Amino acid sequence: MPTAPPLLVPEALQGQQANSAKLAADVEYQSGLMTAAAAAAGQVTSKADGAGAAIGNWCRADVPAPIKPLAYRRVCIARTQKDTEERISALGPLPLRTDAPSLSQDPSVFVFPNAQAGKPWIGFGGSFTESATHSLRQLGQERWNEVVKAYFDPEHGLGYTIGRVHIGSCDFSLSSWTCGDLKEGDHELEDFSLDYYETLGILPMIREASALAKEPIQLLASPWSPPPWMKTKRQYEGDGHLLPECRGVWALHYVKFVKEMAKRGIPIWAISIQNEPEAAQIWESCIYSATEERDFIRDHLGPTMHQHGLEGVRILFWDHNRDGMLERAAITYADLEAAKYIWGMCWHWYGDPRFETWPPRHEVSFTDRQQDEKAIFELKGRAGFDNVRKVAELRPDKHLIFSEGCQELSGRPLSKLLGDWKLGERYALNIINDVNSGCEGFIDWNLCLDEEGGPNHVGNTCAAAVICDSASQKVLYQPIFWYIGQFSRYIRPGARRVSCSTSRDTLEVTAFVNPDGRLAVVVMNQSDLSESFWLKVACDGGPEPFSSVWVDAPARSIVTLVADDKVAEEAPETNTASAQQPEPWQAKQ
Repeated sequence: MPTAPPLLVPEALQGQQANSAKLAADVEYQSGLMTAAAAAAGQVTSKADGAGAAIGNWCRADVPAPIKPLAYRRVCIARTQKDTEERISALGPLPLRTDAPSLSQDPSVFVFPNAQAGKPWIGFGGSFTESATHSLRQLGQERWNEVVKAYFDPEHGLGYTIGRVHIGSCDFSLSSWTCGDLKEGDHELEDFSLDYYETLGILPMIREASALAKEPIQLLASPWSPPPWMKTKRQYEGDGHLLPECRGVWALHYVKFVKEMAKRGIPIWAISIQNEPEAAQIWESCIYSATEERDFIRDHLGPTMHQHGLEGVRILFWDHNRDGMLERAAITYADLEAAKYIWGMCWHWYGDPRFETWPPRHEVSFTDRQQDEKAIFELKGRAGFDNVRKVAELRPDKHLIFSEGCQELSGRPLSKLLGDWKLGERYALNIINDVNSGCEGFIDWNLCLDEEGGPNHVGNTCAAAVICDSASQKVLYQPIFWYIGQFSRYIRPGARRVSCSTSRDTLEVTAFVNPDGRLAVVVMNQSDLSESFWLKVACDGGPEPFSSVWVDAPARSIVTLVADDKVAEEAPETNTASAQQPEPWQAKQ
Protein backbone atom coordinates (compact mmCIF):
# COMPACT_ATOMS: atom_id res chain seq x y z
CA MET A 1 0.00 0.00 0.00
CA PRO A 2 1.46 3.40 -0.92
CA THR A 3 2.23 5.77 1.91
CA ALA A 4 -0.23 8.46 2.82
CA PRO A 5 0.22 11.82 1.11
CA PRO A 6 1.34 14.77 3.20
CA LEU A 7 -1.31 15.93 5.62
CA LEU A 8 -2.17 19.58 5.71
CA VAL A 9 -1.98 20.21 9.44
CA PRO A 10 0.10 23.38 9.73
CA GLU A 11 1.99 24.13 12.90
CA ALA A 12 0.10 27.38 13.26
CA LEU A 13 -3.29 25.68 13.03
CA GLN A 14 -4.06 26.29 16.70
CA GLY A 15 -6.26 29.35 16.82
CA GLN A 16 -6.70 29.52 13.04
CA GLN A 17 -10.28 28.35 13.19
CA ALA A 18 -13.18 30.37 11.86
CA ASN A 19 -12.72 32.87 14.69
CA SER A 20 -9.11 33.55 13.78
CA ALA A 21 -7.78 37.09 13.48
CA LYS A 22 -9.65 38.97 10.79
CA LEU A 23 -9.38 42.32 9.07
CA ALA A 24 -12.47 44.46 9.42
CA ALA A 25 -13.45 46.00 6.13
CA ASP A 26 -16.52 47.41 4.42
CA VAL A 27 -18.09 45.07 1.91
CA GLU A 28 -19.70 46.96 -0.96
CA TYR A 29 -22.60 45.30 -2.76
CA GLN A 30 -24.53 46.45 -5.78
CA SER A 31 -28.11 47.52 -5.26
CA GLY A 32 -29.33 44.35 -6.94
CA LEU A 33 -28.49 42.42 -3.77
CA MET A 34 -30.73 44.60 -1.62
CA THR A 35 -33.86 42.82 -0.55
CA ALA A 36 -37.23 44.51 -0.39
CA ALA A 37 -37.50 43.45 3.24
CA ALA A 38 -34.21 45.12 4.13
CA ALA A 39 -35.18 48.31 2.32
CA ALA A 40 -38.60 48.42 3.97
CA ALA A 41 -36.98 47.98 7.38
CA GLY A 42 -34.77 51.00 6.77
CA GLN A 43 -31.60 48.95 6.71
CA VAL A 44 -30.24 50.37 3.46
CA THR A 45 -27.87 53.32 3.50
CA SER A 46 -25.81 54.89 0.80
CA LYS A 47 -22.23 56.10 0.54
CA ALA A 48 -21.16 58.93 -1.73
CA ASP A 49 -17.97 57.23 -2.75
CA GLY A 50 -18.88 56.46 -6.33
CA ALA A 51 -18.93 52.71 -5.67
CA GLY A 52 -22.67 52.41 -6.08
CA ALA A 53 -25.32 51.69 -3.48
CA ALA A 54 -24.10 49.88 -0.41
CA ILE A 55 -25.88 47.79 2.13
CA GLY A 56 -25.92 49.19 5.65
CA ASN A 57 -24.71 48.09 9.03
CA TRP A 58 -25.84 44.46 8.84
CA CYS A 59 -23.59 44.00 5.85
CA ARG A 60 -20.42 45.32 7.46
CA ALA A 61 -18.90 41.87 7.37
CA ASP A 62 -15.54 41.00 8.86
CA VAL A 63 -13.41 40.15 5.86
CA PRO A 64 -10.60 37.75 6.74
CA ALA A 65 -7.10 38.54 5.63
CA PRO A 66 -6.24 36.51 2.53
CA ILE A 67 -3.85 33.60 2.87
CA LYS A 68 -0.65 34.04 0.91
CA PRO A 69 -0.30 31.17 -1.56
CA LEU A 70 3.03 29.44 -2.03
CA ALA A 71 5.10 29.40 -5.19
CA TYR A 72 3.69 26.05 -6.24
CA ARG A 73 6.20 23.63 -7.77
CA ARG A 74 4.80 20.12 -7.26
CA VAL A 75 1.57 18.21 -6.73
CA CYS A 76 1.06 15.21 -4.44
CA ILE A 77 -2.00 13.09 -5.22
CA ALA A 78 -4.39 11.08 -3.05
CA ARG A 79 -6.98 8.94 -4.85
CA THR A 80 -9.91 6.68 -4.10
CA GLN A 81 -11.20 4.58 -7.00
CA LYS A 82 -13.89 1.96 -7.44
CA ASP A 83 -12.87 -1.65 -8.21
CA THR A 84 -9.26 -1.05 -7.12
CA GLU A 85 -7.26 -1.14 -3.89
CA GLU A 86 -6.99 2.65 -3.82
CA ARG A 87 -8.44 4.13 -0.65
CA ILE A 88 -7.07 7.65 -0.12
CA SER A 89 -3.86 6.23 -1.57
CA ALA A 90 -0.79 8.28 -2.47
CA LEU A 91 0.37 8.84 -6.03
CA GLY A 92 3.09 11.15 -7.33
CA PRO A 93 4.51 13.65 -6.58
CA LEU A 94 4.47 15.33 -9.97
CA PRO A 95 6.16 18.57 -11.02
CA LEU A 96 4.16 21.64 -12.00
CA ARG A 97 5.54 23.02 -15.28
CA THR A 98 5.22 26.40 -16.92
CA ASP A 99 6.17 25.17 -20.39
CA ALA A 100 3.42 22.59 -20.95
CA PRO A 101 1.31 23.33 -24.05
CA SER A 102 -2.37 23.80 -23.22
CA LEU A 103 -5.35 25.77 -24.51
CA SER A 104 -8.27 27.11 -22.48
CA GLN A 105 -10.72 24.57 -23.92
CA ASP A 106 -8.48 21.56 -23.39
CA PRO A 107 -9.66 19.16 -20.64
CA SER A 108 -8.62 21.15 -17.60
CA VAL A 109 -9.22 22.27 -14.04
CA PHE A 110 -8.18 25.88 -13.55
CA VAL A 111 -7.43 27.16 -10.03
CA PHE A 112 -6.77 30.77 -9.05
CA PRO A 113 -5.26 30.69 -5.50
CA ASN A 114 -5.26 34.48 -5.08
CA ALA A 115 -9.01 34.72 -5.74
CA GLN A 116 -10.18 33.73 -2.26
CA ALA A 117 -13.89 33.71 -1.54
CA GLY A 118 -16.15 33.38 1.45
CA LYS A 119 -15.23 32.82 5.05
CA PRO A 120 -12.58 30.56 6.62
CA TRP A 121 -13.40 26.86 6.57
CA ILE A 122 -14.53 25.61 9.99
CA GLY A 123 -14.13 21.87 9.53
CA PHE A 124 -15.61 18.46 8.83
CA GLY A 125 -17.25 16.20 11.39
CA GLY A 126 -19.99 13.76 12.34
CA SER A 127 -22.72 13.30 14.93
CA PHE A 128 -22.31 11.77 18.39
CA THR A 129 -25.64 9.96 18.65
CA GLU A 130 -26.80 7.37 21.16
CA SER A 131 -26.98 4.84 18.31
CA ALA A 132 -23.39 5.57 17.29
CA THR A 133 -21.96 4.94 20.75
CA HIS A 134 -24.24 1.92 21.34
CA SER A 135 -23.28 0.19 18.08
CA LEU A 136 -19.57 0.86 18.59
CA ARG A 137 -19.63 -0.41 22.16
CA GLN A 138 -20.84 -3.79 20.92
CA LEU A 139 -17.42 -4.34 19.33
CA GLY A 140 -15.31 -3.76 22.44
CA GLN A 141 -12.66 -1.25 23.45
CA GLU A 142 -10.11 -2.05 20.73
CA ARG A 143 -12.55 -1.35 17.92
CA TRP A 144 -13.89 1.69 19.79
CA ASN A 145 -10.37 3.15 19.89
CA GLU A 146 -9.80 2.30 16.23
CA VAL A 147 -12.91 4.10 14.98
CA VAL A 148 -12.47 7.22 17.13
CA LYS A 149 -8.87 7.45 15.88
CA ALA A 150 -9.95 6.86 12.28
CA TYR A 151 -12.26 9.84 12.48
CA PHE A 152 -10.50 12.37 14.69
CA ASP A 153 -6.75 11.80 14.51
CA PRO A 154 -5.45 14.59 12.21
CA GLU A 155 -2.41 12.56 11.16
CA HIS A 156 -3.68 8.98 10.95
CA GLY A 157 -7.40 9.58 10.39
CA LEU A 158 -9.86 11.91 8.72
CA GLY A 159 -9.01 14.86 10.94
CA TYR A 160 -12.57 15.70 12.05
CA THR A 161 -12.79 18.87 14.15
CA ILE A 162 -16.53 19.54 14.48
CA GLY A 163 -19.58 17.50 15.46
CA ARG A 164 -23.23 17.47 16.45
CA VAL A 165 -25.01 16.15 19.53
CA HIS A 166 -28.73 15.77 20.21
CA ILE A 167 -30.35 17.60 23.16
CA GLY A 168 -32.50 14.86 24.64
CA SER A 169 -33.39 11.83 22.58
CA CYS A 170 -33.75 11.60 18.79
CA ASP A 171 -34.81 8.83 16.43
CA PHE A 172 -31.28 7.40 16.65
CA SER A 173 -31.80 6.68 20.33
CA LEU A 174 -32.98 3.44 21.88
CA SER A 175 -36.01 5.17 23.44
CA SER A 176 -37.46 8.63 24.06
CA TRP A 177 -35.99 10.52 27.03
CA THR A 178 -35.28 13.96 28.44
CA CYS A 179 -32.25 15.54 30.11
CA GLY A 180 -33.10 14.36 33.62
CA ASP A 181 -36.45 13.83 35.27
CA LEU A 182 -38.08 17.07 34.15
CA LYS A 183 -41.39 17.19 36.00
CA GLU A 184 -44.34 19.04 34.55
CA GLY A 185 -44.58 22.59 35.81
CA ASP A 186 -40.94 22.76 36.95
CA HIS A 187 -40.01 25.96 35.17
CA GLU A 188 -36.67 26.12 36.99
CA LEU A 189 -35.64 22.68 35.66
CA GLU A 190 -34.30 21.68 39.05
CA ASP A 191 -33.82 18.03 38.08
CA PHE A 192 -31.96 18.76 34.84
CA SER A 193 -29.12 16.27 34.38
CA LEU A 194 -26.71 14.99 31.74
CA ASP A 195 -25.78 11.84 33.66
CA TYR A 196 -27.45 9.71 31.00
CA TYR A 197 -25.03 11.07 28.37
CA GLU A 198 -22.19 9.68 30.47
CA THR A 199 -23.92 6.32 30.78
CA LEU A 200 -24.54 6.13 27.04
CA GLY A 201 -20.89 6.83 26.26
CA ILE A 202 -21.64 10.01 24.31
CA LEU A 203 -19.60 12.31 26.54
CA PRO A 204 -16.67 9.87 26.88
CA MET A 205 -16.55 9.59 23.08
CA ILE A 206 -16.52 13.39 22.67
CA ARG A 207 -13.69 13.70 25.20
CA GLU A 208 -11.63 11.06 23.42
CA ALA A 209 -12.29 12.73 20.07
CA SER A 210 -11.11 16.08 21.42
CA ALA A 211 -7.96 14.50 22.84
CA LEU A 212 -7.13 12.95 19.46
CA ALA A 213 -7.92 16.16 17.59
CA LYS A 214 -5.70 18.04 20.06
CA GLU A 215 -8.39 20.70 20.47
CA PRO A 216 -12.01 20.73 21.67
CA ILE A 217 -14.45 19.43 19.07
CA GLN A 218 -16.65 22.33 17.99
CA LEU A 219 -20.08 20.95 18.85
CA LEU A 220 -23.46 21.93 17.47
CA ALA A 221 -26.24 20.90 19.89
CA SER A 222 -29.73 20.38 18.45
CA PRO A 223 -33.03 19.35 20.08
CA TRP A 224 -35.53 17.00 18.44
CA SER A 225 -38.34 17.66 20.92
CA PRO A 226 -38.98 19.53 24.16
CA PRO A 227 -40.39 17.44 27.02
CA PRO A 228 -43.98 16.48 26.06
CA TRP A 229 -45.55 18.65 28.78
CA MET A 230 -44.12 21.74 27.06
CA LYS A 231 -45.93 20.93 23.77
CA THR A 232 -49.43 21.42 22.43
CA LYS A 233 -50.00 17.68 21.91
CA ARG A 234 -48.13 16.45 25.00
CA GLN A 235 -46.13 13.80 23.12
CA TYR A 236 -42.62 13.49 21.72
CA GLU A 237 -43.65 12.72 18.14
CA GLY A 238 -46.02 14.31 15.67
CA ASP A 239 -47.03 17.84 14.79
CA GLY A 240 -47.13 19.44 18.21
CA HIS A 241 -45.80 22.97 18.72
CA LEU A 242 -44.01 24.53 21.68
CA LEU A 243 -46.60 25.99 24.05
CA PRO A 244 -46.38 29.82 24.24
CA GLU A 245 -46.28 29.66 28.03
CA CYS A 246 -43.31 27.26 27.89
CA ARG A 247 -41.07 29.32 25.64
CA GLY A 248 -39.22 30.82 28.57
CA VAL A 249 -38.52 27.51 30.30
CA TRP A 250 -37.48 25.92 27.00
CA ALA A 251 -35.00 28.76 26.44
CA LEU A 252 -33.65 28.08 29.93
CA HIS A 253 -33.22 24.42 28.93
CA TYR A 254 -30.61 25.42 26.31
CA VAL A 255 -28.76 27.40 28.97
CA LYS A 256 -28.77 24.44 31.35
CA PHE A 257 -27.50 22.14 28.62
CA VAL A 258 -24.64 24.43 27.60
CA LYS A 259 -23.55 25.14 31.17
CA GLU A 260 -23.72 21.53 32.29
CA MET A 261 -21.74 20.36 29.28
CA ALA A 262 -19.09 22.96 30.10
CA LYS A 263 -18.91 21.69 33.70
CA ARG A 264 -18.19 18.25 32.27
CA GLY A 265 -15.34 19.59 30.19
CA ILE A 266 -17.20 19.79 26.87
CA PRO A 267 -17.81 23.28 25.48
CA ILE A 268 -20.80 23.77 23.20
CA TRP A 269 -19.83 25.80 20.15
CA ALA A 270 -23.33 26.39 18.72
CA ILE A 271 -26.98 25.51 19.18
CA SER A 272 -29.79 25.19 16.65
CA ILE A 273 -33.41 25.90 17.50
CA GLN A 274 -34.99 22.65 16.32
CA ASN A 275 -34.12 19.69 14.16
CA GLU A 276 -36.34 19.78 11.05
CA PRO A 277 -38.93 22.26 12.34
CA GLU A 278 -41.41 21.59 9.51
CA ALA A 279 -41.39 17.78 9.78
CA ALA A 280 -44.09 15.99 11.79
CA GLN A 281 -42.40 12.61 12.26
CA ILE A 282 -43.19 9.37 14.05
CA TRP A 283 -40.14 10.12 16.19
CA GLU A 284 -39.23 13.17 18.27
CA SER A 285 -40.45 16.32 16.49
CA CYS A 286 -41.60 19.85 17.17
CA ILE A 287 -43.14 22.16 14.60
CA TYR A 288 -42.11 25.79 14.28
CA SER A 289 -43.40 28.09 11.58
CA ALA A 290 -40.94 30.69 10.33
CA THR A 291 -42.50 33.34 12.56
CA GLU A 292 -42.61 31.03 15.58
CA GLU A 293 -38.92 30.21 15.25
CA ARG A 294 -38.03 33.86 14.64
CA ASP A 295 -40.04 35.09 17.62
CA PHE A 296 -38.64 32.40 19.91
CA ILE A 297 -35.12 33.55 19.07
CA ARG A 298 -35.97 37.24 19.42
CA ASP A 299 -38.06 37.15 22.58
CA HIS A 300 -36.72 34.18 24.51
CA LEU A 301 -33.64 32.25 23.43
CA GLY A 302 -31.42 35.16 22.42
CA PRO A 303 -32.10 37.30 25.50
CA THR A 304 -31.88 34.31 27.84
CA MET A 305 -28.51 33.20 26.47
CA HIS A 306 -27.19 36.76 26.88
CA GLN A 307 -28.57 37.12 30.39
CA HIS A 308 -26.63 34.01 31.42
CA GLY A 309 -23.38 35.13 29.83
CA LEU A 310 -23.62 32.73 26.89
CA GLU A 311 -23.62 35.25 24.05
CA GLY A 312 -20.50 33.53 22.68
CA VAL A 313 -22.51 30.39 21.88
CA ARG A 314 -23.63 30.68 18.28
CA ILE A 315 -27.34 30.44 17.46
CA LEU A 316 -28.36 28.78 14.19
CA PHE A 317 -31.83 28.31 12.77
CA TRP A 318 -33.71 26.21 10.20
CA ASP A 319 -31.76 22.90 10.50
CA HIS A 320 -33.94 21.47 7.74
CA ASN A 321 -33.70 20.88 3.99
CA ARG A 322 -32.31 23.19 1.30
CA ASP A 323 -35.63 23.53 -0.52
CA GLY A 324 -37.12 25.95 2.00
CA MET A 325 -34.03 27.70 3.32
CA LEU A 326 -34.14 30.95 1.32
CA GLU A 327 -37.73 31.69 2.30
CA ARG A 328 -36.97 30.89 5.92
CA ALA A 329 -33.86 33.08 5.86
CA ALA A 330 -35.65 36.04 4.29
CA ILE A 331 -38.45 35.97 6.88
CA THR A 332 -36.14 35.51 9.86
CA TYR A 333 -33.37 37.93 8.91
CA ALA A 334 -35.88 40.69 8.05
CA ASP A 335 -36.49 41.06 11.79
CA LEU A 336 -33.54 43.05 13.11
CA GLU A 337 -34.09 42.10 16.74
CA ALA A 338 -34.11 38.39 15.90
CA ALA A 339 -31.23 38.68 13.45
CA LYS A 340 -28.90 40.31 15.95
CA TYR A 341 -28.88 37.10 18.01
CA ILE A 342 -28.38 34.79 15.02
CA TRP A 343 -24.93 33.64 13.91
CA GLY A 344 -26.16 31.72 10.89
CA MET A 345 -28.22 29.01 9.27
CA CYS A 346 -27.82 25.24 9.01
CA TRP A 347 -29.47 22.73 6.72
CA HIS A 348 -29.87 19.10 5.61
CA TRP A 349 -29.78 17.58 2.13
CA TYR A 350 -32.94 15.42 2.01
CA GLY A 351 -35.32 15.72 -0.95
CA ASP A 352 -33.29 14.32 -3.84
CA PRO A 353 -35.38 11.68 -5.70
CA ARG A 354 -32.22 10.15 -7.13
CA PHE A 355 -31.58 8.77 -3.65
CA GLU A 356 -34.86 8.88 -1.73
CA THR A 357 -38.31 7.39 -2.17
CA TRP A 358 -40.52 10.14 -0.72
CA PRO A 359 -39.80 13.39 -2.65
CA PRO A 360 -41.91 14.28 -5.70
CA ARG A 361 -40.06 13.42 -8.90
CA HIS A 362 -40.19 14.86 -12.41
CA GLU A 363 -38.50 13.49 -15.51
CA VAL A 364 -37.07 15.99 -17.97
CA SER A 365 -36.73 14.14 -21.28
CA PHE A 366 -33.92 14.34 -23.83
CA THR A 367 -32.65 12.29 -26.73
CA ASP A 368 -29.00 11.31 -26.96
CA ARG A 369 -27.72 12.63 -30.30
CA GLN A 370 -24.59 10.48 -30.04
CA GLN A 371 -26.49 7.25 -29.29
CA ASP A 372 -29.01 7.00 -32.15
CA GLU A 373 -31.52 9.34 -30.48
CA LYS A 374 -31.78 7.07 -27.45
CA ALA A 375 -34.34 8.40 -24.97
CA ILE A 376 -32.81 9.60 -21.70
CA PHE A 377 -34.05 11.80 -18.88
CA GLU A 378 -32.83 13.96 -16.03
CA LEU A 379 -34.55 13.50 -12.68
CA LYS A 380 -35.72 16.62 -10.84
CA GLY A 381 -36.93 16.87 -7.26
CA ARG A 382 -36.36 19.27 -4.40
CA ALA A 383 -32.62 19.08 -3.69
CA GLY A 384 -32.38 22.88 -3.92
CA PHE A 385 -28.62 23.21 -4.42
CA ASP A 386 -28.84 26.85 -5.56
CA ASN A 387 -30.52 27.95 -2.35
CA VAL A 388 -27.30 27.83 -0.34
CA ARG A 389 -25.72 30.42 -2.63
CA LYS A 390 -28.87 32.55 -2.55
CA VAL A 391 -28.85 32.64 1.26
CA ALA A 392 -25.16 33.52 1.20
CA GLU A 393 -25.98 36.44 -1.12
CA LEU A 394 -28.95 37.51 1.02
CA ARG A 395 -26.89 37.90 4.18
CA PRO A 396 -23.17 37.71 3.47
CA ASP A 397 -22.42 38.72 7.07
CA LYS A 398 -24.07 35.54 8.40
CA HIS A 399 -22.79 31.96 8.36
CA LEU A 400 -23.76 28.66 6.73
CA ILE A 401 -23.22 25.14 8.13
CA PHE A 402 -24.34 21.81 6.68
CA SER A 403 -25.65 19.97 9.74
CA GLU A 404 -27.02 16.59 8.58
CA GLY A 405 -27.08 14.16 5.70
CA CYS A 406 -27.27 10.38 5.31
CA GLN A 407 -28.71 7.70 3.05
CA GLU A 408 -32.14 6.54 4.21
CA LEU A 409 -32.76 2.81 3.81
CA SER A 410 -36.53 3.19 3.24
CA GLY A 411 -37.26 -0.45 4.00
CA ARG A 412 -34.22 -1.94 2.26
CA PRO A 413 -31.84 -4.10 4.29
CA LEU A 414 -28.52 -2.40 4.88
CA SER A 415 -26.76 -5.46 3.49
CA LYS A 416 -27.87 -4.38 0.00
CA LEU A 417 -26.11 -1.04 0.36
CA LEU A 418 -22.84 -2.17 1.93
CA GLY A 419 -20.02 -1.03 -0.32
CA ASP A 420 -22.40 1.00 -2.53
CA TRP A 421 -20.03 3.35 -4.37
CA LYS A 422 -22.80 5.76 -5.35
CA LEU A 423 -23.32 6.69 -1.70
CA GLY A 424 -19.77 7.99 -1.48
CA GLU A 425 -20.35 9.95 -4.67
CA ARG A 426 -23.55 11.38 -3.20
CA TYR A 427 -21.54 12.80 -0.31
CA ALA A 428 -18.91 14.33 -2.58
CA LEU A 429 -21.58 15.75 -4.89
CA ASN A 430 -23.23 17.53 -1.96
CA ILE A 431 -19.99 18.71 -0.41
CA ILE A 432 -18.69 20.18 -3.67
CA ASN A 433 -21.95 21.94 -4.50
CA ASP A 434 -22.43 23.34 -1.00
CA VAL A 435 -18.90 24.54 -0.33
CA ASN A 436 -18.79 26.22 -3.73
CA SER A 437 -21.97 28.06 -2.70
CA GLY A 438 -20.67 29.33 0.64
CA CYS A 439 -20.92 26.45 3.10
CA GLU A 440 -18.38 26.85 5.95
CA GLY A 441 -18.56 23.44 7.63
CA PHE A 442 -19.87 19.92 6.99
CA ILE A 443 -21.34 17.61 9.65
CA ASP A 444 -22.29 14.06 8.69
CA TRP A 445 -25.10 12.28 10.54
CA ASN A 446 -24.33 9.19 12.70
CA LEU A 447 -20.61 8.52 13.07
CA CYS A 448 -21.40 4.81 12.98
CA LEU A 449 -24.35 2.41 13.05
CA ASP A 450 -24.89 -1.32 13.44
CA GLU A 451 -25.31 -3.92 10.69
CA GLU A 452 -29.02 -3.08 10.38
CA GLY A 453 -28.53 0.68 10.06
CA GLY A 454 -29.59 1.38 13.62
CA PRO A 455 -30.50 1.06 16.36
CA ASN A 456 -33.39 3.42 15.76
CA HIS A 457 -36.34 3.25 18.12
CA VAL A 458 -38.91 3.78 15.34
CA GLY A 459 -37.16 1.78 12.61
CA ASN A 460 -35.95 4.79 10.60
CA THR A 461 -32.75 2.98 9.65
CA CYS A 462 -30.00 4.58 7.54
CA ALA A 463 -26.52 3.98 6.20
CA ALA A 464 -23.38 5.45 7.77
CA ALA A 465 -19.74 5.92 6.87
CA VAL A 466 -18.76 3.25 9.41
CA ILE A 467 -20.81 0.10 10.07
CA CYS A 468 -20.23 -1.90 13.26
CA ASP A 469 -21.06 -5.53 12.46
CA SER A 470 -21.78 -7.09 15.85
CA ALA A 471 -22.12 -10.59 14.31
CA SER A 472 -18.60 -10.63 12.85
CA GLN A 473 -17.19 -8.11 15.34
CA LYS A 474 -15.77 -6.16 12.40
CA VAL A 475 -15.68 -2.49 11.51
CA LEU A 476 -16.81 -1.95 7.90
CA TYR A 477 -15.54 1.30 6.40
CA GLN A 478 -17.87 2.36 3.61
CA PRO A 479 -17.18 4.40 0.44
CA ILE A 480 -18.78 7.33 2.27
CA PHE A 481 -15.86 7.31 4.71
CA TRP A 482 -13.19 7.44 2.01
CA TYR A 483 -14.98 10.08 -0.01
CA ILE A 484 -15.34 12.39 3.00
CA GLY A 485 -11.67 11.74 3.79
CA GLN A 486 -10.61 12.99 0.37
CA PHE A 487 -11.80 16.40 1.59
CA SER A 488 -11.31 16.39 5.36
CA ARG A 489 -7.69 15.20 5.43
CA TYR A 490 -6.53 18.00 3.15
CA ILE A 491 -8.90 20.94 3.64
CA ARG A 492 -8.08 22.09 7.14
CA PRO A 493 -9.78 24.56 9.50
CA GLY A 494 -8.97 28.12 8.54
CA ALA A 495 -8.60 27.28 4.83
CA ARG A 496 -10.07 29.66 2.26
CA ARG A 497 -12.03 28.54 -0.77
CA VAL A 498 -10.48 29.75 -4.00
CA SER A 499 -11.88 30.33 -7.46
CA CYS A 500 -11.74 27.25 -9.67
CA SER A 501 -13.41 25.90 -12.79
CA THR A 502 -13.47 22.87 -15.03
CA SER A 503 -13.80 22.65 -18.80
CA ARG A 504 -15.43 19.19 -18.58
CA ASP A 505 -18.78 18.65 -16.87
CA THR A 506 -17.82 15.18 -15.70
CA LEU A 507 -15.12 16.71 -13.51
CA GLU A 508 -16.72 18.16 -10.35
CA VAL A 509 -14.27 20.32 -8.45
CA THR A 510 -13.62 22.54 -5.46
CA ALA A 511 -10.37 24.07 -4.21
CA PHE A 512 -9.01 25.61 -1.01
CA VAL A 513 -5.78 27.23 0.08
CA ASN A 514 -4.81 26.14 3.59
CA PRO A 515 -3.46 28.40 6.35
CA ASP A 516 0.09 27.24 5.59
CA GLY A 517 -0.33 28.19 1.91
CA ARG A 518 -0.67 24.68 0.50
CA LEU A 519 -3.36 24.23 -2.10
CA ALA A 520 -5.91 21.39 -2.00
CA VAL A 521 -7.96 20.66 -5.13
CA VAL A 522 -10.61 17.90 -5.04
CA VAL A 523 -11.83 16.46 -8.36
CA MET A 524 -14.55 13.81 -8.68
CA ASN A 525 -15.42 11.79 -11.78
CA GLN A 526 -18.73 9.93 -11.34
CA SER A 527 -18.84 8.69 -14.92
CA ASP A 528 -17.92 5.24 -16.20
CA LEU A 529 -15.24 6.73 -18.46
CA SER A 530 -11.85 8.05 -17.44
CA GLU A 531 -11.02 11.69 -18.04
CA SER A 532 -7.47 13.02 -18.05
CA PHE A 533 -6.99 16.74 -17.66
CA TRP A 534 -4.56 19.58 -17.13
CA LEU A 535 -4.45 20.92 -13.58
CA LYS A 536 -3.64 24.60 -14.14
CA VAL A 537 -2.61 26.75 -11.18
CA ALA A 538 -2.55 30.48 -11.85
CA CYS A 539 0.84 32.07 -11.22
CA ASP A 540 1.21 35.21 -9.12
CA GLY A 541 3.20 37.39 -11.48
CA GLY A 542 6.02 36.20 -13.69
CA PRO A 543 6.06 35.69 -17.44
CA GLU A 544 3.77 32.64 -17.50
CA PRO A 545 0.06 32.82 -16.62
CA PHE A 546 -0.09 29.40 -14.97
CA SER A 547 1.82 26.23 -14.16
CA SER A 548 0.29 22.86 -15.02
CA VAL A 549 0.47 19.10 -14.79
CA TRP A 550 -1.38 16.32 -16.66
CA VAL A 551 -3.52 14.27 -14.25
CA ASP A 552 -5.79 11.24 -14.58
CA ALA A 553 -9.30 11.07 -13.13
CA PRO A 554 -10.23 7.41 -13.64
CA ALA A 555 -13.83 6.30 -13.93
CA ARG A 556 -15.70 6.36 -10.59
CA SER A 557 -12.88 8.05 -8.71
CA ILE A 558 -12.18 11.04 -6.50
CA VAL A 559 -8.76 12.69 -6.55
CA THR A 560 -7.21 15.22 -4.16
CA LEU A 561 -4.31 17.24 -5.55
CA VAL A 562 -2.10 18.93 -2.96
CA ALA A 563 0.26 21.58 -4.32
CA ASP A 564 3.22 22.94 -2.37
CA ASP A 565 6.54 24.69 -3.01
CA LYS A 566 8.85 21.67 -2.85
CA VAL A 567 10.46 20.12 -5.89
CA ALA A 568 8.95 16.90 -7.18
CA GLU A 569 12.13 14.89 -6.59
CA GLU A 570 11.86 15.44 -2.83
CA ALA A 571 10.15 12.64 -0.93
CA PRO A 572 6.65 13.67 0.20
CA GLU A 573 6.23 14.23 3.89
CA THR A 574 4.63 11.22 5.54
CA ASN A 575 4.28 9.93 9.05
CA THR A 576 6.34 6.81 9.73
CA ALA A 577 3.38 4.87 11.05
CA SER A 578 1.40 5.06 7.81
CA ALA A 579 4.56 4.52 5.78
CA GLN A 580 5.18 1.20 7.53
CA GLN A 581 1.60 -0.02 7.60
CA PRO A 582 -1.66 1.31 6.17
CA GLU A 583 -4.35 2.41 8.57
CA PRO A 584 -7.20 -0.10 9.15
CA TRP A 585 -9.62 2.09 7.19
CA GLN A 586 -7.36 1.99 4.11
CA ALA A 587 -7.90 -1.74 3.63
CA LYS A 588 -10.42 -2.50 0.90
CA GLN A 589 -13.67 -3.85 2.36
